[in-house]
Amino acid sequence: MKQIIIVLMAIAGFSCSSNDTGTSTNAENVIVARFLTDISSLVDNSEKGKNPIPTFIEEAKQTSDNWHLLTKENINDLLVKAKKYSHCVITTGDHTIVKITALENCQQSASWGACIPFAEGYVKKDNLVHQANYMNYIIGKPDAQERIIFLFK
Repeated sequence: MKQIIIVLMAIAGFSCSSNDTGTSTNAENVIVARFLTDISSLVDNSEKGKNPIPTFIEEAKQTSDNWHLLTKENINDLLVKAKKYSHCVITTGDHTIVKITALENCQQSASWGACIPFAEGYVKKDNLVHQANYMNYIIGKPDAQERIIFLFK
């Protein structure tokens, strides 16, 4: 009887400790990690007609080291701050996502009032359409749309 109680306590202790590790068996935070290493994974892991960008945004808000709303007024400061991070991703609404590929490769934008870096990402139309250009051509001109910059170490 004593041995059965010890075995049951060991099993209970193991199951509790495995939940405390923060490791999850579901697909939690998978989209962000894969996108940071290979942007094409966004397309590879999305079903036709489905939009993975809102999922990326929610995961990135939890896992990024820093994130801010991006505006014309703060873009210069945030691009300087981005130099201290390994990865910088910007979303526009739930339809556009880009990863800056070269902060030092930038082009002056009159509408943003900043030197805008080269980026690669996707715009959601019927499907995700690949884009590679200076970021302002992908995320559009400053307007009322919500743009978020996510910074990852």
